[in-house]
Amino acid sequence: MTLRGRLERAAILTFVALLASGSTAPLAAQGVDAPESPPSALQLGASSALERINAYRAGAGVSPAIAHPALMRAAAGHVAYYDLNRGDASLVGMGLHEQRADAPGFTGASMEARARAAGYASSAVTENAGFGSIDGAIDWHMSTVNHRLPLIHPSALDVGLAASDASGFNIIQVGLRRDPAGVTLPSVYPPDGAGGVPTSWDGAEAPNPAPGIPRPLGYPVTVAFHVGQRVEWRNVELRNAAGDALDVSTPRNEWMRALAIIPHRPLEAGQSYMASVEAVADGRVISRTWTFTTAG
Repeated sequence: MTLRGRLERAAILTFVALLASGSTAPLAAQGVDAPESPPSALQLGASSALERINAYRAGAGVSPAIAHPALMRAAAGHVAYYDLNRGDASLVGMGLHEQRADAPGFTGASMEARARAAGYASSAVTENAGFGSIDGAIDWHMSTVNHRLPLIHPSALDVGLAASDASGFNIIQVGLRRDPAGVTLPSVYPPDGAGGVPTSWDGAEAPNPAPGIPRPLGYPVTVAFHVGQRVEWRNVELRNAAGDALDVSTPRNEWMRALAIIPHRPLEAGQSYMASVEAVADGRVISRTWTFTTAG
């Protein structure tokens, strides 16, 4: 990396650490030399991106997430690594979450290693990678299964955000805490009473949450307990307004104590649907039933 590149990256890392601490004062006012270049997209967009995530979290009935300084540093380091190695054949698919030790900008082979190296103590770390605007990436993640869960999981309270002006590559790194969530569980999305829910989903996500099922699929529903709970799933259903049970896939994410309800066919427009789950959580039977309405 050139000297200019190192200085620019240092400025970004300084900014994200200040942002994570909750400070909004100018850098110079805090005794830090401000970068000569105009504010980056990261500086302008990180706060609004976290607000966007927390709006979705509020809809799911879970506590707001905070920007964690270590995860902010880890996310910024991985974005810098991507830009330094753009074009490397390994940076595709799930390889977007990995780094090579012999490559420039290396900060850790895995997302967990990068978080630890940046000072994050928890071992429960995951991340979403995207391209384009970070707000657009958040909206896309929320339309999926595997990428939605890290954003609205009740335990996912620590977040790091970074984006590149040059490549459009962005990272949302999430730390899941093991302390009690303090909210009614399980959390669900779409939430009870939601309207305007999309009817279909293209299922274009890796790993594939509904292998062997023709596309398009119906819009996915997700359900999550706290990561520290012992959960045994019992009954999962999705019914239409007539009370008919729909054909669904119910893939589980065991370590996140979560599952999805994926209709095998698109839902009908302007109709109400009822979802229900029953599980044993920490030895106690818990049932939840809720309704939502699709866009007309």
